[in-house]
Amino acid sequence: VMTCRTGPLRSVCRSRSGGATMTITLVHVTAEQLNQRREELLGMLHFDEAELRRRAAEDHTASPDEREIYNELVEIDFLLGK
Repeated sequence: VMTCRTGPLRSVCRSRSGGATMTITLVHVTAEQLNQRREELLGMLHFDEAELRRRAAEDHTASPDEREIYNELVEIDFLLGK
């Protein structure tokens, strides 16, 4: 049995099967919000996106913070269909 509560920015669904309960939170964002977050992330860097990709994906010299930014950019690009 699945029940959901939907709000303007997120939906929370609970699924019950046997004795187990699983909660899933879906966050609703627009392409504009994703692009804005993308720009915020890139603004945190002291170099361009190409350099971040080189450090994170090619030679693995990215700092933990740079790696976190890179991972979020990859997720945003996926959601935007890039």
